[in-house]
Amino acid sequence: MRTGRWRRASDTCATCGSAAQSAYQEGDVAGESFTPVQYEALPGPRLGIGVLGYGFMGKVHSNAYLKIPYSFSQPAAYPDLIAMCGRDAARVADLAARMRFRGYYTDWQQMIRDPDIHILDNCTPDNLHHAPSIAAAQAGKHVICEKPLAMTVREAAEMLEAASKAGVKHMTCFNYRFIPAVRLARQLLERGVLGQVYQFRGRYLQEPGHDPAAPLEDVWYASGTRSGILLGIGSHIIDMARFLVGEIVAVSGLLRTWNTTRRSRAGATETVTADEANVAVVEFANGAVGTLESSGVATGHKNQHTWEINGSKGSMYWDLEDPNHLYVYSDDLAAELRGFASVSVTTGAHPLQVLYLPPGHNAGWEYGHLHALHHFLDCVAYDKPVAPYGATFEDGYRVQVIMDALTRSSQDGRRVTLTY
Repeated sequence: MRTGRWRRASDTCATCGSAAQSAYQEGDVAGESFTPVQYEALPGPRLGIGVLGYGFMGKVHSNAYLKIPYSFSQPAAYPDLIAMCGRDAARVADLAARMRFRGYYTDWQQMIRDPDIHILDNCTPDNLHHAPSIAAAQAGKHVICEKPLAMTVREAAEMLEAASKAGVKHMTCFNYRFIPAVRLARQLLERGVLGQVYQFRGRYLQEPGHDPAAPLEDVWYASGTRSGILLGIGSHIIDMARFLVGEIVAVSGLLRTWNTTRRSRAGATETVTADEANVAVVEFANGAVGTLESSGVATGHKNQHTWEINGSKGSMYWDLEDPNHLYVYSDDLAAELRGFASVSVTTGAHPLQVLYLPPGHNAGWEYGHLHALHHFLDCVAYDKPVAPYGATFEDGYRVQVIMDALTRSSQDGRRVTLTY
């Protein structure tokens, strides 16, 4: 299907007869020479990757794929960056070249038919998760989809059903599960270090909408392609609660929007219905209770994601703004030594370490995506289960059910018992 090391504009797909444009027709971008990474010469399995979307998350995932070969002593599989897809040909061609993809598409349906792509990584805005992910699964592609999985419970259920029927691997990209300190917390909870868990409290705070005069285009959660703060970042807190404490069985919620209109840069006044902040009380199957909060109007907060867990024998908390440390309190210590210990989760004794960082050298936010995508490659290459450490479409669906229940609780002013 492809001659040479990458596909030229004239090359066509043997299956669909369509052409994937080469990202390297001119041989350079902005004066720099780029060539695709040559994984064929490396040992181990190779999996073809198609990334749908060239915005923030498309860049993040592509960068993570590039780092996988040199971040692990023996990667589970080598991600062969076959194609990136986006609507703007000039923009997607430029980014595809910079990220060393072999080519690009401007039609996601054509990309899905590319036989060299084994994994579709859907990094599009929330309202474009549903159709491409289903089509990819039905075409036999393994599917990664950014969170939230969908816009509605129905869409999420259809995505889960399609992936399950197709027998493909599927993952909702809740990347914070793959932060080393968070994984250590999960391991400590599984070992019963905190005893009986009583409470979980979590929050995710940002500020893009705090200024009523901010143009609509600058308020990411308020546009028509997005679904509000609850789905946008509240989904992370809900997933974290489920991942660490267990299944949620009942919820009470309050969603609020203060800035119900915003001006666009063109000067038009637009109605805003997306929630700007929300608070929730949740009940877990194991008897624990939790409080969850997310906001897009938390003035001064750029990206604060924190949680704390209290149990009968100890407590722990974590803060995304200090991501390499897990703070742990244990009653097992002598009284005069008790206090929250700051554990630097950066040594070989800890989970999810990368090859080139010695102990004490901090990893950043992007490493959650690095480990998440490497985990998925491992699951596809060696037919391993994505769960329990990776979030499947089942997890994405359950988070969607919880968010829908919180919305109904806010509208009706009542507690909602969950049925999955």
